[in-house]
Amino acid sequence: MGKAARLRSARANETDTDSADRYIEGFTVGRADRLRSHCVDAIRGLGYRAWDRESHIVITGGPFRPPGATLGFATIAREASRVGEEAWPGLVADIVGHLIESALAAPPHLGREELRKGIFPRFSAPGRIPEARLVDDYSYARWLGDMPLLLAVRHSHASAFLADIHLSKAGGAERAWKVAEANLFEAGLGELTVYTSPSGANVLVCESEHPRQAAWLAYPERLMDVLGLEIGPRGVLFCAPAHRILGIHVLGPGASVEDARSVINLAGILGEDEIAPLTQELFWWRPGHPVLPVSPEGVIEGISAFDTIDG
Repeated sequence: MGKAARLRSARANETDTDSADRYIEGFTVGRADRLRSHCVDAIRGLGYRAWDRESHIVITGGPFRPPGATLGFATIAREASRVGEEAWPGLVADIVGHLIESALAAPPHLGREELRKGIFPRFSAPGRIPEARLVDDYSYARWLGDMPLLLAVRHSHASAFLADIHLSKAGGAERAWKVAEANLFEAGLGELTVYTSPSGANVLVCESEHPRQAAWLAYPERLMDVLGLEIGPRGVLFCAPAHRILGIHVLGPGASVEDARSVINLAGILGEDEIAPLTQELFWWRPGHPVLPVSPEGVIEGISAFDTIDG
């Protein structure tokens, strides 16, 4: 019996399999162990080695050199919770295959010109990349709240982040950022839809199939120019529930608690079925100021505070 299997066996003897699992929210110990087992099987079925660490799986073999790649369970668990257990093997195999394909779409495999054509800014979801790894491997990152904005490339319908070691091929960090931003601006916005809430608030949603969409949040001045929106002293609320979605609500003189709540509710609805969710945080910006994260509670309870901001 392997070490991971022995640990699971020992834990099963010590813990009621119907109790809540410590690592996968919403799953019992028994269901979580079965889900992890399917993940291990899917990884090994692709020819790699898998090491079950309960909170994550370490993948080694092939291009995944020690200490290996880390597979978390957030996306897999969310999708698995929506189907019966009999569907788990196929579902897990599909998701694991996609995640490994994304990891293999590594920038070193791209030529210099191909890399520059495909580079774009992309957020990483809060906590998705361990802080120590961000410091060591992505020192060029720019931050918006607790979300790092990184550089990525699109390859075979998957995206891969560029680490520090890849930037020389793109001409260095400064040059890479300029090229990525130019690519973002040239691609433009996705499909625009206006949602009107019961309170009468209009939320403009920019949506595309490319994960660059939310990155426009880091360039609000350029975004407002493209949209042709005039922004007053109360500013704008943004939501970015997924990499491919950005919501915008201009706070006018008559903005109310209901208006702010509508943005929060819409963010929850838009992000509910997304395979690549980003954040449920709200963000506020006005010209001359940086984009700032704001808590839903703060917006709802203190929206009148925007009136006190100097214009």
